[in-house]
Amino acid sequence: MPAKTLLRPCPLCTAPQGRVLHTQTFAAVDELGVEDVVDIVSCNRCGFVFSDIPTKQEELDKSYEEHSKYADTTLYGSGEEETETPPEAKWDLDRLRATAAWLDEKLANPTLRVLDAGCATGSLLGFLKQLGWNNLVGLDPSPVATATTTRVHGVEAITGSFITPPADVGQFDVVALSHVLEHLGEVRAAVVSMRELTTPGGYVYLEVPDAEHYVDHLVAPYHDFNTEHINHFSLGLLDRFMATQGFEKIVTEHNTVMCSANDPYPVVRGLWRRVETVGNTDDLAFDDALGAGVARYIDASGALMAKINAHLTAEVGDSDGVIVWGAGQLAMKLLSSTVLERVPVVAIVDGSPQKHGLHLQGAPIVDPGKIVGSDEPIVITSVHHEASILAACADLGLTNRLVRIPRP
Repeated sequence: MPAKTLLRPCPLCTAPQGRVLHTQTFAAVDELGVEDVVDIVSCNRCGFVFSDIPTKQEELDKSYEEHSKYADTTLYGSGEEETETPPEAKWDLDRLRATAAWLDEKLANPTLRVLDAGCATGSLLGFLKQLGWNNLVGLDPSPVATATTTRVHGVEAITGSFITPPADVGQFDVVALSHVLEHLGEVRAAVVSMRELTTPGGYVYLEVPDAEHYVDHLVAPYHDFNTEHINHFSLGLLDRFMATQGFEKIVTEHNTVMCSANDPYPVVRGLWRRVETVGNTDDLAFDDALGAGVARYIDASGALMAKINAHLTAEVGDSDGVIVWGAGQLAMKLLSSTVLERVPVVAIVDGSPQKHGLHLQGAPIVDPGKIVGSDEPIVITSVHHEASILAACADLGLTNRLVRIPRP
C-alpha cells in the first residue's frame, strides 16, 4: 500500500508518515466545503487508522456549532412533544440509559462531579440525574444542544469547545466522552484537556466505535468512513495511548450498541483513572490487529459497493432522471461511486429542514412535499431509515417506482 507524508500527523503519536489503506470519495454538500476525496491511512509508527485531512479543530468545532444534527429537533420525529422530550431516537436513548446505569454501577458514588463533554442534548446526564446524580455539567459546541440539555433535563450546560473549554469551568471527578474522540482532529490535545479537567485520582469514561470489528457489522459500504468519523480506534491501542497520557485502566470492554432501530454496531468503552505519571507516545506499540480488521472491512465494503452499483445500473442506469431520497453519508458515497454519478439527479429529498436549500453535486436538497406529482424513479439511499422513508412515500401518495439498496 502506498506511503505518504501525512496532511495531519498521527493524532495519537504525531508521526508524520503513514500508508494509504483506502481512498474515499464523497459527493460533499456544495455549501459546506467538506473534503470530497479523503485518504484513510494507517500510521507507520503506531498503526492508528484515521482520515488524513488538513482540517483544523476550530473548523470542526464551528461545523458542529452551526450544523450539529441535534440542532434539528425534528430529526427523529415531529410535534409539540419535542419541546419537552429529548430529540434522540428510542434506540439511542436506550444506549445512553445503559451507559448511565453502567457508570452508576462502576463508580457507585452519585456525589461525584461529572462533565459530559460533547453532551449533545444531554440525555446521558438526564439518565444519571434519574439515578440520583445531581452534580452534573454538559459541554457542547452547539448552542441549540446545550439549550435543549438545560430545558429538557434541568442540567447546567455550557456552550464551547472541549479542547479549549471556558477557563472557569473547574475540575471534575468524572469526565465522560461518549462517541466524541472519533470526531476530533486533535486527539492528543483532547486528552491533555481531559486530564486538566479531571481531578487527581478522578476518572475518565470513553466510548468510541470499534474499528477492529467494523466488518462484523457491515450494513452499508464504507459506512464508517464518513465526513464526521475521522478517527478509528481499537481497544488495545486506545488503552495503550491513555497510559501514555497519565491514565491507568480501571475497566475496559468490547460492547455492541444500536446505531438504528435494527442495526447493531461495535464499540469499545472503559474507565481510566488519572495518575501522576505521564508517559511518551513514542513508545506506543504498533497495532497489527487494527489494520488487519480495517483491511477486511475495506474488502467487504468494496464487494458490497459493486453489488449495489450493479443493482442500480439495472434499475436506473438508462433513466433520463432520478430522485434520490436521503442526503446522508451513504448518499454522498453512492452519488460519487456508482451509476448515480452519471444519471441526472433532479432532486434529493431529505426530511431534515437543516439541509433544505443545500446541494449535493449541484442537485437541490428539498422537502419531501416538493416531489409530489413527480414521476421519476426514487432511489432510497438510506439503509438505517429505509422503513420510515417507505412510510413517508405512502403517506404522500407517491406512485413513483421505488428502488431500494441491497444489504449485505
